[in-house]
Amino acid sequence: MRGATAVSLAASLAASLACAAKEPPPRRSGVADLTGAGATFPYPLYRAWFSEFERREGVRINYFAVGSSEGMRLLERSEADFAATDKPSVARAAVRRTPCGRVVIPMVRGPLVLGYHLPPSTDSATPLRLDVATLADIYSGRVERWNDRRIGALNPGRSLPAMPIVVVHRADGSGTSRAFSDFLSTSGRWAVSHAGDTSEVQWPVGIPAEGNAGVALEVKVRIGAIGYMELSYARQNRLAVAAIRGREGDFVLPGAGARGYPATAVTWLVFEPGRLRPDRAEKFVAFVRWAQREGSPQAHQLEYSPTEPDSIAYFDALLAGIPFDACAATRSDSAARVLTQAPAH
Repeated sequence: MRGATAVSLAASLAASLACAAKEPPPRRSGVADLTGAGATFPYPLYRAWFSEFERREGVRINYFAVGSSEGMRLLERSEADFAATDKPSVARAAVRRTPCGRVVIPMVRGPLVLGYHLPPSTDSATPLRLDVATLADIYSGRVERWNDRRIGALNPGRSLPAMPIVVVHRADGSGTSRAFSDFLSTSGRWAVSHAGDTSEVQWPVGIPAEGNAGVALEVKVRIGAIGYMELSYARQNRLAVAAIRGREGDFVLPGAGARGYPATAVTWLVFEPGRLRPDRAEKFVAFVRWAQREGSPQAHQLEYSPTEPDSIAYFDALLAGIPFDACAATRSDSAARVLTQAPAH
């Protein structure tokens, strides 16, 4: 009876945590100068940046961490001033842009980590070792138990439980999923299809969770679970993270100062000049310039890697050359007209 009660309580807790993870961050009181939406991968850093930028410049930015695909949808519907995405396809599509075309700005790079939850009796102070081929087999369902010989070969002398691996993956349209799937593809053992050129990975096995936070919470409450996420979410939930074999053959833990960690993702901010009123465009450009020049301390503290100086210089010049007034005046779609003609609120 006690066992059944414990299972029921654990299931209820997991369900409530999953529901909480689906909720966007609460809208802050007062008037928002800018509204953004999208990727959960950089949200810990963006939250710190937005707070500091408001303290310094008085510009309030509301951001909803709803996933890369939903953020782009809100941008295209003019329901957000900017979007955040981790999908490389969005950046590639904006390379050949017109003067008023979509702008995609790389902000930071972060590690994609594998958080895991093993029973206390078989856990170890030594991090679990994994490589990309074994991860591909885990996420394709070819490796189903923790004591599989392939995992054992990477962890000699370690006692691993004969229990099923609970694979956790993203449920939403996720740039983090796309980046992780691309990483698995480097093994030559991952042939999972995408729905066109989107981040909708068709996972063969596993349970879905909303956002990086949802994946981290599922791993936290399920013994035997493993899931991919940005490092900050693993830190916040006190999850063990795996050391991944790098190109040189050594096993590398993610974190500040780590060199050769092989699983990373770039995150971008996206906006369309014609969908921003000039006053909002000025504030958005000011934020981007501040974040790229003065936001490095927060990025390093949260274990993200800022962009290189030549990239910052390139996008600074690009932003300086955008004719925001002209772009807003020439947009013909109804959503843009509503946005550009509406009074500030």
